[in-house]
Amino acid sequence: MSILPNKKQIDNSFALSFIFKIFLWFKYIVTSDEAYAKKIFLRRFGKELDLKNPKTFNEKVQWLKLNDRKSIHTICADKIAVRELVKDKIGEEYLIPLEKVFLDPKDLKLENLPADYPTIIKCNHNSGAYTIVKDKDSIDWKKERLKYSNLLKQNYYYQGREWQYKNIEPKILVEKLLFDSKGNVPNDYKIFCFKGEAKFIQVDIDRQKNHLRNFYDTSWNLLPIELIYRKGGDIDKPIKLDLMIDLAGKLSKNFPFARVDFYSLENEIYFGEITFHPEAGFGVFNDEKYDIELGSYLELEKN
Repeated sequence: MSILPNKKQIDNSFALSFIFKIFLWFKYIVTSDEAYAKKIFLRRFGKELDLKNPKTFNEKVQWLKLNDRKSIHTICADKIAVRELVKDKIGEEYLIPLEKVFLDPKDLKLENLPADYPTIIKCNHNSGAYTIVKDKDSIDWKKERLKYSNLLKQNYYYQGREWQYKNIEPKILVEKLLFDSKGNVPNDYKIFCFKGEAKFIQVDIDRQKNHLRNFYDTSWNLLPIELIYRKGGDIDKPIKLDLMIDLAGKLSKNFPFARVDFYSLENEIYFGEITFHPEAGFGVFNDEKYDIELGSYLELEKN
């Protein structure tokens, strides 16, 4: 009995593949940004998205996604281009050392990476995809080249309709990997700023194993807010929290809202990224009152 597919099976497979591609085309390309936002918002929150009189943080983030679009947002979203902005605004000393930039994934080879310390590989035009390289010999580089070849073809804008990602030229960057004296990747502190004023600090803990997420006020009081991930135990206040808050204010002062991320490594601070739409505006809080509270700080300039 032959295990090879017959002509009918091949034709059916091709037809299904074609139909699926058409479905994706309508879902991601034809659907307008507003229609997409309304559809996903209803699915995620169980209620209609109010763009005329938005009150919650997520509603206002959706409004910003659709109405607040400037070239500076694209610069901030580009992990390479933003480095020049950070250098000008707060200083080069807060940048993680950049080792390499590749346009072609074929250049991802063992011999093209630093030999004497760990690195992290990621793209400049998306979020969430990365490769930690502690032992270069243990990496399947053929697999990595295929992975980043696919990532470079991705337009991250279509993931959540965040316009700032749409026109970034995709590149691969290699940065020095930050880790503490115990060999752990440091916590990152995500500072929620409203017109340059810090109000909340989100800390993501143990992201590789048991992802927890804490929220603090600027005096480092643990808050009962939960966003997607459950709250963990209280952690120590970073040594240079006040400096991080000051730097975040300088980077965010010209935006109605921006989340500015930093890594705190013992006595050093390093810039992470600037985010305008956390969770693409689809992040569900453990209680809607926190969505409303954060929304009260976000003033929209509708004119």
